[in-house]
Amino acid sequence: MTKSRFRNTVLGIGATAAAIAFGYFGVQQLGRNNMFTIAAAVGGAGVISYVLQKPSQPQAPSNQPEPQPTPMKTQRKGKKL
Repeated sequence: MTKSRFRNTVLGIGATAAAIAFGYFGVQQLGRNNMFTIAAAVGGAGVISYVLQKPSQPQAPSNQPEPQPTPMKTQRKGKKL
């Protein structure tokens, strides 16, 4: 296991535990319905940000034609002598 993979695993477990603790104590302080509302708002914001992301690779301009692939020569199968 590489060092970065181990670090990401530990951070993921820690973030999950923190989220569970935050949810538990949030329900104790704010109530169940308020926490459902907060969770729906955060989830909706995540969905909106995911949908509105722009692609990371720039696409070719539409006014320039795409380059044609180079034709490949194939060998014919002939009779062996």
